[in-house]
Amino acid sequence: MLRLDWSPVLEHTERKVVMYAPREGGVYWLSYQSGDERIIFYVSQAPNLSERLLAHLSDNEPNACIKSHVQDDKCSFRYAKIGNRFAEAATIVNRNGAERALYDEYRPTCNDDAPPGPPVDINLD
Repeated sequence: MLRLDWSPVLEHTERKVVMYAPREGGVYWLSYQSGDERIIFYVSQAPNLSERLLAHLSDNEPNACIKSHVQDDKCSFRYAKIGNRFAEAATIVNRNGAERALYDEYRPTCNDDAPPGPPVDINLD
């Protein structure tokens, strides 16, 4: 099992991303609250989590589904670091597998396609 050290759930705002998201690689999800339920609408990975999470807040966000949620809902994010920015083969395999595991678990509506490759066994909390 790939044991991930998950961040707390944080409000997806520029201020919170700058304060808490590392400039390191890992996986993350975006969500919003619907009553008592947290809806995870997007999962991904990035070599620089801070940069990618800030990009989702920009007016230039290319994914219309993400852009709609960010504009209309109070969104949150959560991340887990995997490897460093200068990805080695094992780091890439772990990030790809962790991203696929998140996708398989949550079936997020804003992901256009399933991530390639097989999932790896990860902790989700």
